[in-house]
Amino acid sequence: MLVEFKKVMDNFDNKTLKFYIFFTILFIVTIVVLGTAKFTQARYESDAVITAAPSLAFFIVDVQSQTGQIRLEDMVPRASPYTYVFNVSNFKDGRRANVDLTYSIEIITTTNMPLKFKLYKGNNLTTDIIDSSTLTTDDNGVYYRHLVVNGASTMNYSTNHTDVYTLSVEFPIGPSTSQSPSPTPPTPTPYTHNPDAYAGVIDLVDIKIDAEQVV
Repeated sequence: MLVEFKKVMDNFDNKTLKFYIFFTILFIVTIVVLGTAKFTQARYESDAVITAAPSLAFFIVDVQSQTGQIRLEDMVPRASPYTYVFNVSNFKDGRRANVDLTYSIEIITTTNMPLKFKLYKGNNLTTDIIDSSTLTTDDNGVYYRHLVVNGASTMNYSTNHTDVYTLSVEFPIGPSTSQSPSPTPPTPTPYTHNPDAYAGVIDLVDIKIDAEQVV
């Protein structure tokens, strides 16, 4: 066996040997680079929610309430939901809350379009964390949907902390069933029957954060 191997090696001159060594190294490097690229892509996709630019950012550095608004406009029915990211942090501009805080989230929406809402925390895009859904009307007969998340998170005053949330808004292609208990608002005209009826229609979404001191 050794004799045969020696004969084979004797048939290679230095240039040929260098040629094979070079392309062997090149092949190994290519495999490593491709593997690293796939790992980086998978990691990016898994962190997409965390790195997405937020539509809103809340900073709770004391016991307080804050409200921000998202305008839902130019929406059409589609299979995939519209998504909006917002952050809640316990620090801003070098200042951090000096007590442990817990907060709740209330999402108040108008009912101009037959929309379905879900809220996800962090990278978990499968568990809807909304605890309750109710419907109210004002003196003018305008309907509002109230979606509440109780005890969304507790933030320790000793460290900077940011929670990331994704609001999923579905405009179903087919008929939509109401998310809310009675009273039920008038059902909007199906988009497929009269798309012009939704031209310029806006649903407003108020996101309210109520922070309280942990006792």
